[in-house]
Amino acid sequence: MEKRTFFTSIVLLWFGSVLFAQTQTTVFGNLGVENVNISIVNTPYGTSTDAKGRYELPIFDRAEAVNLYYSCIGYQDTVVSLTTRQLQRDSLNISFKMRKMSYDLQEVGVSAYQDFYRSKTNRNIADIAFLDGKIYLLENKSKVSSMVVLDTEGVVQAHKDFDQLFEKLYIDAFNNLILVGQDSCLQVYLDEKQGILPVSTFSREDYRNKLLKIVCEFNGAYIVKTMVHDKGLYWLKYNHGKSQDFYYVMKGVSDAKPQFLCSFIDTLGYRACQSQWMSIQNEYHQVVAENNGIDLINEEIWDGNLVRLAENSSLLGKIQWYCSIVAKKEYQIVPLKVNGLLQFADLDNREIVEIDSDFKIAKRQPLKITSGEQFFQNEFLTDKATGKTYGLFVDNGMNHIGLYDPKTGTVGIGQKASKKIYPREFKVYDGYAYSVYFDSGSNRGVISRVKIE
Repeated sequence: MEKRTFFTSIVLLWFGSVLFAQTQTTVFGNLGVENVNISIVNTPYGTSTDAKGRYELPIFDRAEAVNLYYSCIGYQDTVVSLTTRQLQRDSLNISFKMRKMSYDLQEVGVSAYQDFYRSKTNRNIADIAFLDGKIYLLENKSKVSSMVVLDTEGVVQAHKDFDQLFEKLYIDAFNNLILVGQDSCLQVYLDEKQGILPVSTFSREDYRNKLLKIVCEFNGAYIVKTMVHDKGLYWLKYNHGKSQDFYYVMKGVSDAKPQFLCSFIDTLGYRACQSQWMSIQNEYHQVVAENNGIDLINEEIWDGNLVRLAENSSLLGKIQWYCSIVAKKEYQIVPLKVNGLLQFADLDNREIVEIDSDFKIAKRQPLKITSGEQFFQNEFLTDKATGKTYGLFVDNGMNHIGLYDPKTGTVGIGQKASKKIYPREFKVYDGYAYSVYFDSGSNRGVISRVKIE
């Protein structure tokens, strides 16, 4: 029995190494310039060229198209888009000549932007958040993080260093400020003397399974959602990440139970996932029966790790295909509080569902993208200070925003809202659009902002 267990473990480890090896594409090339920064847009991953202009960058998610952002002081920024078909190759040679910046040409409207804030040397700005008229920044350097508090004019009000690394800032439905790390989270607050004080530490699992469930307060109740997340690419997601249910829980009521509110489903995506999952189960049960093995699923001792089901090469292929489906973005549902009512914007299916004060569906209407459909990023940004909501559009790497009209359910591409292409973070607050970049020349994080017209 011990020998069989040991052999099974070796097989599973081998399958795990095969799965990892087959989900990586290495992008390499020569740009002819030293210290060019290459980053994967909307991720923290990147690299830079060596003294001879050479670079190498692994890409682990091959299920979605990616954009590579090339930047270097004195040279024009360049974006290279890679399709999912290209990412199926083991390696890709992306080489070109960086174009020098022409200082005779000035960007139209660049004077409207201002560098709102610059970090200290060797610090990048990982995230930005807004709470009670203050601007909170999460700055990172090697293995440690710092929090900086600014007023609305960019003047530093407070600063605190931490001895661990955090990835993002999160403001929950109760207006608590939370620093989110890879393994743990820390709640902090700003006291009357402008000091940043820690409140409590809790696990990343508690953050994902509890705090993220509550999306907002509405009419004396908390609006909560079912959680859809996984432990890794090769773990089975609840409902495959292709559906989303919402409930409401009355505040101040002892033993209050969640009451169903509404449900959304990406029908085509869900059916594709379900069909492939059923195929995996059927073949797995057959293989286990033929080998007189223990059926982990039927015995209810399976932990959700798909690698443990990879009993042969055929199952391995089906599991990889299933993961390529679920690896795409989860269902995009954005809750909006508008004029005393609650709206859910189904960005994937282009629908607005409105909830009345009795927690009933008052009406449904289509979400219409009146212009710039091809540039719409399936993302809404709400300015909590003004109550306005904007759609995010990206054209040639430049962020644009358009005002959402809750009455008609329409939004269209509007104002250019970033100074450079592909900001690391982009937020709106108090009538301004904030863009976060990293200046490779000065080795500092930079925030620029522009007034929303």
